[in-house]
Amino acid sequence: MAKRHAQLASTRNALKRVVREAFRAQRLALPAADYVVRLHRRIENISLTALKLVARQEADAHFAQAQK
Repeated sequence: MAKRHAQLASTRNALKRVVREAFRAQRLALPAADYVVRLHRRIENISLTALKLVARQEADAHFAQAQK
């Protein structure tokens, strides 16, 4: 996670934890590969709880797409 897109270390760490957990939940259904997750735009100032919910939804959607 790039510092330029997520300024606070707590935000970057929360995103990493959420993405890891999303991957672990779907890893058996995913094809064997290396997966890289990157931020494409700046994270707005919202609560960590809201950020985690949005990040989990997006991570689940991306991993579901990778299953196809």
